[in-house]
Amino acid sequence: MTRTRIRSLLSAASVVLLSSGLLWSGPSLVAAPDSPLGPPVSQAQTIANSVGVSDNGGLLWASDADLNTTLYMLSAAGIGSIRLSIPWSNIEYTQNQLQWGAVDRVVNAVHAKGISILGIIAYTPPWATSPVGQPLNTRPASPAAYGQFAGKVAARYKGKIRAYEIWNEPNGAMFYGPTPDAAGYTQLLKAAYPAIKAADKQATVLGGSLGAVEDAPGMTNPVTFTNQMYAAGAAGYFDAFSYHPYQYTVKFAEGVYLDHSPARQVMDIRAAMVANGDGAKKIWATEYGVPTAVVSESVQNDMITHFITKWRELPYTGPIYLYQLRDQQTGSSDPEMTFGLMNTDWTGKPSLWGVMSQLSGGFPRSAEYTRFQSVPTTLGAALTPVFTISGTWAQIRENAVVFEMPNGFIASPRAVAEAVRYTGFLPTTGFNGTYQDFNSPYGLRVFSTDIGGTRLIGGGIVAAWDPTLGPATSDEVPIAGGGVRVQFQYGSITWTPGAGTTVTR
Repeated sequence: MTRTRIRSLLSAASVVLLSSGLLWSGPSLVAAPDSPLGPPVSQAQTIANSVGVSDNGGLLWASDADLNTTLYMLSAAGIGSIRLSIPWSNIEYTQNQLQWGAVDRVVNAVHAKGISILGIIAYTPPWATSPVGQPLNTRPASPAAYGQFAGKVAARYKGKIRAYEIWNEPNGAMFYGPTPDAAGYTQLLKAAYPAIKAADKQATVLGGSLGAVEDAPGMTNPVTFTNQMYAAGAAGYFDAFSYHPYQYTVKFAEGVYLDHSPARQVMDIRAAMVANGDGAKKIWATEYGVPTAVVSESVQNDMITHFITKWRELPYTGPIYLYQLRDQQTGSSDPEMTFGLMNTDWTGKPSLWGVMSQLSGGFPRSAEYTRFQSVPTTLGAALTPVFTISGTWAQIRENAVVFEMPNGFIASPRAVAEAVRYTGFLPTTGFNGTYQDFNSPYGLRVFSTDIGGTRLIGGGIVAAWDPTLGPATSDEVPIAGGGVRVQFQYGSITWTPGAGTTVTR
C-alpha cells in the first residue's frame, strides 16, 4: 500500500515543529497558527456520490505555490472534494500544546475554493503511545485521549470539513502498530464518534478505512476485520464505512468471481453491515489508484475509469477518492511515487482526461448496466456491478445471479451460481425449483433443494435420472473400479466405465 505517506509524515514532523513560521508564512493562504477560522464559504460543495482525490499528507508541507497550483488544477478538472490528513502526531506533538497552523492553512485554502474536505484523523504523538516515544503509526494508548482530540478537530473546522475518517487502514500494522486489532480500533470509534458529533452534528463520520489485503503477518483481511469490529460493538459509531479497493492487475468488476478480490471483499463487507443492521449505510472508496510504475499510462486510465463506472453501479457505495492528483516522482520504479493523475511537472496523464471526461459527462452509465435495469426487482438489489463470465454479462443480485444470454436473461439461485462459479459454465435453462442445467461439454445439472443441498452432477448420471428418484442428496462419490455413485432422495445411480449407469431404487 502507501508506505510513503508514513515516511512523509515522519520526515516532516520535526520540520513543522521547529520551522512552522517558514512553512506557512505566505500571505495569500495564511491563517495564524492559533487564530479562529473565518466563516464558512456559502458555496462550498457538500460531499456527493462523486469523485475526489486523496492527498498523501504532502499538502501540509507544500509550498504556497504548490498548494495554489493543486487547488487550481482540482477546480479546473472539476474535482470537487479532497481527502486531507489531520495528523494528531504533528498538531499535538507535545501534550496540550496544539499547533494548528499547517492544517489551518490548507483547510482555509481548500474551503475558499469551494472544494469539500474529508479529513483523516490519525497518527499518534509520542506522548500518547505505550510505552511513550513509539512511531506515529502506533495505536493510541488511550482511546479517550484520541476521542478528545477528534472532538477538538471537529469543533475547530465545523462548517469547513464535511466528513471525518477515523484512522487509516487499521487492518495493517503499517498504519496501526504493533499489530492489527479490530477491538482496539473499535474503541477509537467509540471515543471519536460522540466527540465529533457533539462538536458538529452535521459531520459524517467514517469507520473502517480498511485496506484490501489478505490475512498475513501484520495484516487482517478486511472482511474478517469488519466482522470483528461488529463483535466489539462498532454498530452505531459510524455513519458510513470506508474501504480501499486497490488492485493493480485486475479491473474491479473483473474480480467478482475471483476469491479475495476487492469486488468480493466489498460485497462481503456489505453483507456484514446488513447482518448488523447497517444496511442503509454507504461504503466509500476513500483510496483507489493504479501506479504507472506498474502499468502503462493507458492501462492506468483504463482501470481508473472502469473503477469509477463500476463502483457507481452499486446501490450501496458512496464517493470515490483517487490516490492521488500528482506523482511524487514521475519515472520512479517505486510504485508509491507514481499514482498521480498528473506527472510531477503538472502535465496530465491520460487518466486525468479520463476522469475529467466522466465528470463533465455526468458519469454516464455503461450500456450493460442500462440493459440490466430491466431485470425484475423481485430478484433483489444489485450486490455487484455488471461483469463478464465466459464472455457473458452477469450480475449478482440479493436473490439470484442474472446472466444475459442470447435468448434473454436467465437467473440462477445464489447457491447454484456459487457452486458453479469456479467452472465458468453458464446456464442453459432456468431453475425449475429443483435443478438447473449448464453448458458443460460433458453435461452438468445442479440440483439445489432443502432436502439434498446443492449438488453438481455430471451428464452421464443425469441421463439415467428421472424425477421419481427425487433430488440429489450427495455429490459424485468415487467407487472401486473408477466409477462414481450419486445418492438421490429415493435411490442412487452408479456409473462405471464397463457397465455404464445402474439405477437402484
